[in-house]
Amino acid sequence: MNRIFFALVFLFIFPLVSMAQKGSNFLQVSGQAAIPTGAISDVVKTGFGGAVKGIYGFSRNPQYLTLEAGYNRFAAKNMPAGASAHYSALPIYLGYRANLSGVVLESQGGVSFNRIAGSGPGGSASANQTAFGWAISAGYTFKDLELAVRYQSSEGNNDVQIIRFIGIRLGYNFGL
Repeated sequence: MNRIFFALVFLFIFPLVSMAQKGSNFLQVSGQAAIPTGAISDVVKTGFGGAVKGIYGFSRNPQYLTLEAGYNRFAAKNMPAGASAHYSALPIYLGYRANLSGVVLESQGGVSFNRIAGSGPGGSASANQTAFGWAISAGYTFKDLELAVRYQSSEGNNDVQIIRFIGIRLGYNFGL
């Protein structure tokens, strides 16, 4: 029974491993300007963020699986003197990416850890939420540089906790 099990595992994994050897793998480090959309745009200013993404080629065609972790921060608007507040999102997304002769299209989904934090003369407060998040992007690669526009959203319990934005991203791809 063990021999049959190992033979089946080998027959299943070997084609995947050999197919994976045909693709290219990258590590991308990126930064972005994040322009808030929806109800949150009334509350926060344009933000900034960064991400690290593993890009795993799985066929001869330029198709990739991605795993990304990032951080985005938005300062609150119109705060009274002595007070400050910000929204932040830490997304962890899996995705599918296609490179069409330099034009890159990608869709992602996963979890976003959202936080609202503020402080002032009376003390500080914060609220955390774990939410489903997703993103779609289109960009262009030139050698190892990538410029992309992306829409990212994380759903929440109410409008105040939903973080949605358009990101303008510049990334560098390190070949592995």
